[in-house]
Amino acid sequence: MRAGGFRLTVEVPDRVSSALRRALRRRPAPEAPSGPLAPADRLVVRPVPPVPFRRRDPDEGIAFVRLRRQWRADHTREAPPDEVPDGAESLARQVAAHSWYHTLELPHGVVTDGAYDHRPLVPSYGIPADLGGQRVLDVASADGFWAFEFERRGAAVTALEIETTAQVDLPGPMRARAAELGLTEPITEGFALARRVLKSSVEPLFGTIYDLDPERLGMFDLVHTGDVLVHLRDPIAALEQLRRVTRGHALLSDVYDPALPSEAGEAARYLGGGNAAWWRPALGTLVQMVADAGFSDVEVVTTYSLAARGEDTTHWRAVLRATP
Repeated sequence: MRAGGFRLTVEVPDRVSSALRRALRRRPAPEAPSGPLAPADRLVVRPVPPVPFRRRDPDEGIAFVRLRRQWRADHTREAPPDEVPDGAESLARQVAAHSWYHTLELPHGVVTDGAYDHRPLVPSYGIPADLGGQRVLDVASADGFWAFEFERRGAAVTALEIETTAQVDLPGPMRARAAELGLTEPITEGFALARRVLKSSVEPLFGTIYDLDPERLGMFDLVHTGDVLVHLRDPIAALEQLRRVTRGHALLSDVYDPALPSEAGEAARYLGGGNAAWWRPALGTLVQMVADAGFSDVEVVTTYSLAARGEDTTHWRAVLRATP
């Protein structure tokens, strides 16, 4: 470089020192130009490089439905569907006929072989010991672990769940492929069996979280949902509906990605709906989503990692308490 007739040679180090790097980070960002832009500066057009995308295989996206059907084919012969469990052996046969999401303690010492065992997590949720006189809604209740826990504490509980896998929030091509193959599997058979043998008064309700309506259902003192947002195409719309029926507070447990920066609340991984998984947000984003749905206050109660039975990998989840 020439300056005033002299040639200057500047040696640039291969690595920037940590001190210099910190100093550069502390430098204020350049201010935006004040005043109107010149006509030549109002539009900037850049060439766009090729942006790749992946054609998703619809058959891979509905693998969970196939597995559920295969399980039923392999196990339903072990117990007649009209058998009334009247003892440990009879109940064990009925339990073996279902694929269980939740680990449930049933009469006669029978415990379901659930994909997830939430029993050690219950103390971390901060649920009041006495829910007497309160109305509780358990959204996406699956086999009913949390619904039965709320009932055990004295609440009047409604358990919302879709009726079959045809109602899962899948992308269009995957939904069409499942319909083409006739892959429609029941969701609530395990819940119905557990409710019967526990002599439970939990009220079952078929529908989706998008269908929540205070004019039809009334308001609830506690609304609980677990692992729902990750499976929804439009989680904000779902949270808005959840907010509409919440009178006291909502208790939300869902997946987040600890590898994403959480302080800005702007990051999420898009999973595309394959196997009904759409989003994995950063923790800050998950909190912000709940706030943006209309809740006035949101706090993180706890975070946890819980692996499914037989799996080595796991996802992190956060439990949020939200006040309308």
